[in-house]
Amino acid sequence: MSKTGRKNVYDTKIRPRLNEVAEWAKNGATERSMAKALGVAYSTFNKYKVEKTELLEFLKEGREEAVEAIENALYKKAIGFNYVEEKTVKNNGDIIRTECVKKIALPDTTAAIYLLKHWGKNKGYTNDPITIELKKRELELKERIAEENNW
Repeated sequence: MSKTGRKNVYDTKIRPRLNEVAEWAKNGATERSMAKALGVAYSTFNKYKVEKTELLEFLKEGREEAVEAIENALYKKAIGFNYVEEKTVKNNGDIIRTECVKKIALPDTTAAIYLLKHWGKNKGYTNDPITIELKKRELELKERIAEENNW
């Protein structure tokens, strides 16, 4: 005899909207707001996040896209970029014309430093104490080997 009864919340409210969950994660929505939009309790959402790997994968997918977009924007900010700014000129509420002005966003030093520290660690761009200590030891070892080879 098969069990009959109502389907669980995951099958009725969450699974049909997994693509929306990924989109919400991509756009920076919190898990609490996602749960509310799905019509489930935040604790239920968390429970299913642990139990259903499918839900967790859609969340990760959306967040990875968000991180990629942020990395691209940070890179643009670090090196500077050109953009067009549109300005609507009005007179007594009537639109007279739209002006387009080319502008330049200058490189941002803070963004550049951040990227170098995180993307250029293997080139020595870091202030991480452990990495600095390892680089010092590596240099000392190379100097010692060079001295021994001269004898």
